[in-house]
Amino acid sequence: MKNTKKIALAAILAALSVVILLLGSIITIFDLTSVALASLLIMIAVIELGGGYPYLIWLVAGILSILLVPDKFGALLYLIFGGIYPIFKAMFERLHYIVSWVLKFSCFNLMMIIVIIVANYIMKIPDTGLGFTLPLFGICNFTFVLYDLATTQLITLYLIKFRRLLGLKNFFK
Repeated sequence: MKNTKKIALAAILAALSVVILLLGSIITIFDLTSVALASLLIMIAVIELGGGYPYLIWLVAGILSILLVPDKFGALLYLIFGGIYPIFKAMFERLHYIVSWVLKFSCFNLMMIIVIIVANYIMKIPDTGLGFTLPLFGICNFTFVLYDLATTQLITLYLIKFRRLLGLKNFFK
């Protein structure tokens, strides 16, 4: 029964991620916001489900969004960064905070390079405006710090308030 509940929640979170990315694609000004919102669902999976479920949700939602979402850049960003980063964040934050931040920045910059290569040279997504420029990396790293700090605050808010409201705290026991 416990595994059935976990699989059901994983399926719901994957489907919600695709819907959020689809809405971000339709309302193009929210494409990056939709990636951040969909990543919050992975964080819920890390907290509530653990194990391989967050990876499964990320993979299913990422592949489905690449196939179904019209704006491929948001889907690509989710697949390469937004969906997997919450899992890495949870692993990195178990370490000393200096090591954690070094790993976070290394991971982010590697993912950013992969996004640029895939968007520009493999998928040939038009008008991404991405290139290997120092100002772009500087702005993106600054934004990444804000994203990471905001994510930490949202995780805390979830654990203190929303987890109890959703009834997930003791759902799998």
